Amino acid sequence: MPENIHGVPDSDAHDEFGFGSLPASTRDRIRQIKPASPPELPVEIARVDAAAENIGFRSREVAPQPEPYPEFVPRRALRPEPRIPLNMRTPVSLGNAFQRFCEENRYSYPEGLAEIMRRAGLPLK
Repeated sequence: MPENIHGVPDSDAHDEFGFGSLPASTRDRIRQIKPASPPELPVEIARVDAAAENIGFRSREVAPQPEPYPEFVPRRALRPEPRIPLNMRTPVSLGNAFQRFCEENRYSYPEGLAEIMRRAGLPLK
């Protein structure tokens, strides 16, 4: 007689779920367990939605899609050339002065650097 995974003789060798070593009455009861079938859905979902709406519920069905947004048009001009990351370790006093200069003149850091270079007479390209 074949044995189950626990080494116990298995009278029901084709039992792939390991219930072969249980008493026959328990095995038979387990085999009789069947999943419940789902309830039938109403054929006329519109009638169900109308009845639900009458008592204050709203349908959870997919709503009609709103009109698509107009095509996105960027408001800023595109950058004329690619950018590179530029990182520097500067003394705190110099870094604070540069940040203050950019803040007071409403420059981004790249614009502030370009302005300083322009004022110093250095070529930008």
